[in-house]
Amino acid sequence: MPYAYAQTAAQLFAQAKTEPDPATQIKLLTRVVNKAPKMADAFHYRGDAYRSLGRNKQAVDDYTRTIELRPKDPFRYYARALVYMDMGRNAQAVSDLTRAISLKPAYRNFYLARARANAALNKYDAAIADYKKYLGKRRTTAALALEIAPIYVKSYRYADAQRLLDTAVKHGEDGADVHYWQGRVFSGQGRADEAVSAYSKAIHRDGTYAQAYRYRAGAFKDMADYPAALEDFTKLIELQPEAAYYNRRGLTYEEMGQFKKAAEDYAKAIELNPKWAIPYNNRGFAKMHLKDWAGAKADLETAIKLDSTAPTPYINLAGVYWLSKKDRKNAYQNVDKALRLNFRNIESLFDEDQKGWMFKGLNQTAEFRALLYK
Repeated sequence: MPYAYAQTAAQLFAQAKTEPDPATQIKLLTRVVNKAPKMADAFHYRGDAYRSLGRNKQAVDDYTRTIELRPKDPFRYYARALVYMDMGRNAQAVSDLTRAISLKPAYRNFYLARARANAALNKYDAAIADYKKYLGKRRTTAALALEIAPIYVKSYRYADAQRLLDTAVKHGEDGADVHYWQGRVFSGQGRADEAVSAYSKAIHRDGTYAQAYRYRAGAFKDMADYPAALEDFTKLIELQPEAAYYNRRGLTYEEMGQFKKAAEDYAKAIELNPKWAIPYNNRGFAKMHLKDWAGAKADLETAIKLDSTAPTPYINLAGVYWLSKKDRKNAYQNVDKALRLNFRNIESLFDEDQKGWMFKGLNQTAEFRALLYK
């Protein structure tokens, strides 16, 4: 039976606004924009529906259309900025939010969103400036204090971070996050014992808090408590089996003189990230201690192939040539390459506890010193 009357765009739009199901909303709003292709609000609502379903590309397209239709409306830019942030496209979000602010500078939430986008871009000074504009003369809440404190930590402004953490605690915050960031402040200040205590509180509240294990391991390492660091890196790997963490545990095994286990961890890091030069260098170094000269040489040459700008693999390769063959020519050539790449820790080449053991005998010669201090 035919409809008694055709619904107008306005009627369909009114129906769509009361529809709780986003998929149905999209169907209704598509009918609206087909009837009224210049109805900006219909595109905006459809963009909202797409965003709620995680269909971000379609949301961006609809918000872009609203901007074309209403270029002086700051909230159109704001909506698109938020979906850009959902997509990790934070530079574009900052651009849209800056435009929104230029159109309505008194609207505080624009600054809050831009602060978050700048923080995601590691533009910490810009983020802090926007948080301050958002707050004005208002007191921060515990939640916002805990949001801003990490930005201060990452920009090495530990006193400001501490002030915000104190605010959060004063307002009753006692969860894993506040203790983790307290640990980060202590770590940044070189207070390793207190950092360990803070990270331990975070872990007590959340046994799966991977970053707390990561940084507690680092604090234990700074304290030369390598078994404790090893235990934390092992737990971290259980939670997040990433190349970087196998590499870090390998370095801890090195400190303990367990070069075979170190080499195994570097091998796992390489398996997970075969284009990363650092674990090849580190495995080459471990193999030197194991007197696997061919394996060490191959790994160090691979590290250089992947990153020819890093000086350390050249130093280690020079050590391989000297230790395995007493090959002065190739040892000197590789030391020279490292120096040309701004290798600065020259004194380490004479220290037996650092890299001096690789050049024993050679580093006492006048020609070796002449090469280093030319």
